Amino acid sequence: MAVAATTVRAANGLTARWAAASMDGNVFSAAGVWLLLAHVAGGAEGAARAELEKSLGLPAEQARDAARELLAAMGAMRGPDTAVRLWTKRTLQLKEEWEASLPADAHGVLTGDPRTDHRALDAWTVKWTGGLIDLMPLTLTEDMQMVLASALTLRTQG
Repeated sequence: MAVAATTVRAANGLTARWAAASMDGNVFSAAGVWLLLAHVAGGAEGAARAELEKSLGLPAEQARDAARELLAAMGAMRGPDTAVRLWTKRTLQLKEEWEASLPADAHGVLTGDPRTDHRALDAWTVKWTGGLIDLMPLTLTEDMQMVLASALTLRTQG
């Protein structure tokens, strides 16, 4: 339970920093972003890893484990649907141990064909938002190495 409380504090801290910096009235969920960054941090090195750890509020390995625990806890709840997905360019070399540490079905590969890739991203978006969002709001470019996405939806009864 201590890891969960630490995770919530870290995600709340990220939300507060982003909200303070947002001047455009954006809608976002730092909880979803926090989950993604926690998984990415485990594969990062050097300055990128240090920056991610600072944003996450936890060391990379602890953040990865906390993210896995948080996803499992949210998945066990009635009402919310939560998913994270990382697509990487097929030519990008990944650390095997990092890729193996990702949640099941959390990694996809970009083929390099923008139409094919966008169809895959759109299908994931529709599935994990229950059809509330039908297109991934992204323009794919050839130089993109990774696409990160999270979906958090909550069903309530009125």
